[in-house]
Amino acid sequence: MPKSGHMANQHGKVAAAAVVAMLAGRAPDPSPLYANTCYSFTAPDEAMHVATVHRYDATERTMVTVPGAGGLSDAPSAAEGRLAQGWSRAIWSDMLG
Repeated sequence: MPKSGHMANQHGKVAAAAVVAMLAGRAPDPSPLYANTCYSFTAPDEAMHVATVHRYDATERTMVTVPGAGGLSDAPSAAEGRLAQGWSRAIWSDMLG
């Protein structure tokens, strides 16, 4: 499981949804999905990314990577740098309001 702020955000949302469901007398989602995107700046205006998707595997009792989902940059670029800035603004807004 990637160790990233994006994954922490996803874990928190799934945990909160499970608590709300249980308090309402419902079962939590038995097969949650987590998406992860991690950007790394290689220069002040260039970045690259890796993205993965994970699903719950009841047999293994853990989250596993979804084959064929996600991807990564071929090389750093200014376009990825702009995407990274947008991603960071969005996740900070989501977490901090």
